[in-house]
This record gives sequence, C-alpha cells and structure tokens, in this order.
Amino acid sequence: MNTTTEAAGKAVLWGAWGAEALGVLYDLRWMLVLVVVLIQADFWFGVSDSLKKHKEFRFSRAGRRTCNKAVDYMTYLLVGSLLGLAVFEPLGWATHTVTAAIGLGFGCVWEVDSIIGHVCSIHGVKFRFSVKRCIIALLRKKSKAAAEVAEEVFREGEKQ
Repeated sequence: MNTTTEAAGKAVLWGAWGAEALGVLYDLRWMLVLVVVLIQADFWFGVSDSLKKHKEFRFSRAGRRTCNKAVDYMTYLLVGSLLGLAVFEPLGWATHTVTAAIGLGFGCVWEVDSIIGHVCSIHGVKFRFSVKRCIIALLRKKSKAAAEVAEEVFREGEKQ
C-alpha cells in the first residue's frame, strides 16, 4: 500500500469517528448545559454565602474548586456515555444517553445538596434538606442492600 492511500484511509477513519463523537455530544447537549448551570449556581450561591457571613473568600480557591467540579461532572457524563456506547447499547440494555444520565445523576445529587445548603444558609434557614438522604430512604423501603450500596457510593463521593 502506498502512503497516499494509507493517509486517505486514516483520514476517512478519523473523520467517521469524529462525526460519531460529535453526534454523541449533540445527544448530550442538554446534559452539558445542566452541568454548566449547576456549577455556576453553586459558585454564585457559595460566594454569596461566604460574603454574607463575612468569611475569608479567595477567588483562586473558589475558581479551582469550580474547575475541579466541572472536570468531575464531565467525567461522570462521558464515562456514562462511553459505557453505554461500548457495553450497554451492543447488549441492547440501554442507550448511551440513558447511561450518561445515570452517570451525571450521581454528580447532580452532590451539586444540588451543595446549592440547597448555600441557599438555606444565605436566608438563615436551619432546615437542611438532603437529596442523598431522600434517595437512601426511598431505596431502604425497596431493598436494604441497595440502600447500603447507595450510602457507600455517597460516602466515596464526599471523600473526593
């Protein structure tokens, strides 16, 4: 095979993969928007909470934590999507958008809890609602083993 034919073959292959990757990102577009909105909301309410309580606030620390969250949630989304494409779709169990939503769902639980905590703190509300505790309570009604698994997953997420 000559080098021109090899180069053309590689270009076609990369073009096909690129088109498929863009199609997957297009399918996930609203999940990507959700990630951005949740991270911005948590940043905004976290800064507002710190300023209201006259706590020491550093933009460098807040920015670093925000960037870390963005990377984490994009990772949840992409790993969920790739698991769907590589395993679940070929087996006919679920689509890549469903598995991406499940992956992103884990990140959203922590983010929503954080946002609710900041909003309650800003408004002086002592009531602490926890999405995590609600999920575990619902799971415990169905299966104690599933509730224990969920508690372990949430504990691992909090450690990180």
